[in-house]
Amino acid sequence: MWFKNLHIYKIPSSFPFSADELAEKLESKRFQPCGRVADKTLGWVSPIHRNKEYLVHAASGCILFCMRKEQKVIPPSAIKEAVEEKISDLQDELGRKIYRKEKQSIKDDLVATMLPNAFARSSHVNAYFDTLNHLLVIDASSPAQVDEFYELLTETIGSFGALQLVASENPSLLMSEWIKQTMPKGWSLSGEYLLKDHNDERTARFKDYDTENPFVTDLLEDGYSIKRLGIRFKEQLSAVIQDDLQVKSVKFNEELLKDNDELKGEDELLKFDADFALMTANLAEFIKELCSLFIKDDEA
Repeated sequence: MWFKNLHIYKIPSSFPFSADELAEKLESKRFQPCGRVADKTLGWVSPIHRNKEYLVHAASGCILFCMRKEQKVIPPSAIKEAVEEKISDLQDELGRKIYRKEKQSIKDDLVATMLPNAFARSSHVNAYFDTLNHLLVIDASSPAQVDEFYELLTETIGSFGALQLVASENPSLLMSEWIKQTMPKGWSLSGEYLLKDHNDERTARFKDYDTENPFVTDLLEDGYSIKRLGIRFKEQLSAVIQDDLQVKSVKFNEELLKDNDELKGEDELLKFDADFALMTANLAEFIKELCSLFIKDDEA
C-alpha cells in the first residue's frame, strides 16, 4: 500500500463523492477476468485484498481505491513462428506470394485462436483522493499506466475537473540552483542525479553519492540540465523528482514504517487503516512543500 510513485493532480474543493458514493460508482466497473477471446480487461478491485468485496478504504479524509489490469500474454516468438508456418503452407497451396495485407490478416486470425489459452498477467494501480487537500495521487510506474487508470476513472465517475500539477517555475533550473547554492529547508540531496546535454542528447547518471557531487556542478556549468534529482524530505521520505514534477522511487523512513508495528497481530483492517492515514498525512505535507517550491501561490 505504501506508494512508490506519485502522479499528482489537483481536484476541485467541491469534490462531489463521499467514500460510499465513490464505491457505488466503482461498482459499475468492478473487475471481471479476461474472457476467452479478450486480450485485456480493466476494472476496480479492493485496495486491501483482491478477495475483499469493498472497493474503497477511507481514513482521515482520504479515499483509497485500486485498478486491476489483466492482459493475455502470447510470446512474440510464438506468434512469429505460427505466422511464418501458416504463410509457408498457404504459398505452397496457392502457388503465389502472400502479400502484406494478407499477412496481417493471417497474424490477427492466429492471435485470436491463441488468446483462449494464453497466460493472463495482472497488475495493479492504487490511487487516493485527498478530499481535505484537494488532491488525486496515483501510484503508477509509467505514463501509460496513468493514462489507462485516468481513462477508466473518468468512464466510471465522469469528468471531475482534475488538473495535473504543472510547474510555474522551471523544475530543471530550480533544482540546478539548489545544487549550486543551497537546498530548501528540510530537504537534502540523496546522491542520485540524471543530467542531460540538450546540444547532443548525452546524459550523465550518478547514484549513491553520500553528499554533494562535484562532477554534477561541473556538468551544470557546461550546460547540462537536471532531469532527475534524488532528495530526502525531512525525516520522512526520500524520492526522485523529475523535471516534469513526477515523483519516483519514493521510500519512507524506516522509523516511520515502524510507527504502527504495535498493531501487528491485531485486526488486519486496523493496521492497514493506521498505515494509510500515516502515509497520506506525510505525503500531504511533502506535496504541499513541493507545490510551494515549484508553483506560484496564486496557481497552487
